[in-house]
Amino acid sequence: MGMNKEMIGQTYPPKDMEVTAEATKKYAAAYDDDNPWFHDEGREGGIIAPPMFTVVYSTPGMVQGIMDGKLGMNFATMVHGEQKIRWLKPVKPGDKISTTGRIHDIADKSSGQVVQFTMTCTNQDGERVAEAMAGLFVRGGGHGKKGPKMPPADLGEPVATWSKKVEDDQMQRYAEASGDHNPIHIDADFAKKVGLPDVIMHGLCNMAYASKAIMEKCCDNDPTKLKMMSLQFSKPVLKGQTVTVSLWDGGQVDDRKIVRFESKTEDGNVCIKDGVAEVLA
Repeated sequence: MGMNKEMIGQTYPPKDMEVTAEATKKYAAAYDDDNPWFHDEGREGGIIAPPMFTVVYSTPGMVQGIMDGKLGMNFATMVHGEQKIRWLKPVKPGDKISTTGRIHDIADKSSGQVVQFTMTCTNQDGERVAEAMAGLFVRGGGHGKKGPKMPPADLGEPVATWSKKVEDDQMQRYAEASGDHNPIHIDADFAKKVGLPDVIMHGLCNMAYASKAIMEKCCDNDPTKLKMMSLQFSKPVLKGQTVTVSLWDGGQVDDRKIVRFESKTEDGNVCIKDGVAEVLA
């Protein structure tokens, strides 16, 4: 039957979270980011949360929709397909973040449906700190037509690359730091039962890798310069594999430099595609 399209536009009550230094440092460590901005509490101005920590305080706003029986989502057949985050103000330990989640759209595909959730995050002063969109693909129930497969754009040689090996305990550490305990990431037996070769890395951990690459190569390691990331998850990543992020100059719009990016594993599989980031020039 598919998901209930009458739920488009449904908004859920705000979910609140107080940010702690322990939680933000644990999140940075989960994807092996040793940037002093995230760990050195003695630095001038103190520490801030990694940009991707947004997923920790924003996801509860989306979970209400996922678990809403009126939506009719089959959680067992769901995978994370796309993600976009826009950062408006740095978040620090001690901030109290409130997230409002909304079902933005439900679209039919040839082999399933995509539901898009939007999350608006504000701090204790009523200031917006982040806006996020997550697209979740659910196999089955769709009635759309399969469009033509478009060849990837030829971006030429990247201006920079960055590589990271997925550690054996990466998925467990990321699950604990992010709160995402989906068994496909931490239970090998379950992962194999649903057709995967082993546990797979969280897509958002892979996105955190890309954020680290962009901050190092394009932001002088200043996380406040990273203002937006948008991407699609395309292939799973296994422990022991090496992810390489390639970056391209996408020009400049006003005070923002545009960065195109893509992530591949060593076997040539593209695991993140159509990546676009905005950083302060």
